[in-house]
Amino acid sequence: MSIAILFNPVSGSGRALKQAQLVKAGLELDGVQAMLVATETRGTEYWLDPLLRSKKKAVRALAVCGGDGAVRLVARSAASAGVPIWHVPCGTENLFARAFGMRRDVQQLRAALRTMRVRQVDLGSANHEPFVLMGSMGVDARVVHALAKIRRGPISHLSYLAPVMECLRAWKAPHLAWEIAGEREELGQGIVVVGNFREYGVRLNPAARADHTDGLLDAIFLPVRSPIALLRWIPLLRFGLQQHCSDMRERRARQVRVIASEREALQLDGDAVGHHQGELDVTFRVQPSALPVLLPSPKGAKSSVFR
Repeated sequence: MSIAILFNPVSGSGRALKQAQLVKAGLELDGVQAMLVATETRGTEYWLDPLLRSKKKAVRALAVCGGDGAVRLVARSAASAGVPIWHVPCGTENLFARAFGMRRDVQQLRAALRTMRVRQVDLGSANHEPFVLMGSMGVDARVVHALAKIRRGPISHLSYLAPVMECLRAWKAPHLAWEIAGEREELGQGIVVVGNFREYGVRLNPAARADHTDGLLDAIFLPVRSPIALLRWIPLLRFGLQQHCSDMRERRARQVRVIASEREALQLDGDAVGHHQGELDVTFRVQPSALPVLLPSPKGAKSSVFR
């Protein structure tokens, strides 16, 4: 049995590679066979799938050193191979790690591997592109695309400042509608967020009641006609008060189709996805209990023997 330690070379100012090396050294103290695997730009079916499915390598778990984008990158491969993932947070937000209480502490991962508690969580897709946490169409997705155009390496929260200012100046909200269970609802101008997890950037959680084990997606519409109207929603989202707003729309379903009057940007787990000019029609789907996740070991839990 062995552990694959995947790292994103551009994540967190080089933290990912350094952390991957620390993880490898820590696991080897337990006699674990650990291998370092760098992410590649080509599809994971060429470099990750063969590794996870190899009977000779017998990969028991996949530790992902990077940000949420690195988790999204490997999620479909891990789900297909049935290999549980662990997130070693080295990115900007690290929402997946936050959801499960995962830390960079190598001792925590060592304990998790000894107990091998695994939970199956739902895996989403948008126009067949996978996502783990959430997706959205709106000014936030525009910011993600604007940042992707100028990104040349690791980023921080400050990296978003220029793209945010640009998008607030230029963004014009399209008219949106969604189709759920065969019924179409006209929503008006605004933003749609589809959550699998409740976590969102800078702790503004539109889908605050999302449950990643219920086999459903939480679709949220926030009416926003102009960038200045976003200011109203920031404190509401920060403190979870958006459910008290009568003009917010919230639906829960296994499939949500979003239709825009004009092309709107799409982001998934903080990654710029789709056409650079935006999308007119996006179908979000969920695959229940598809992704195995290695859970932190609870205090006092008995350890199994790692082989």
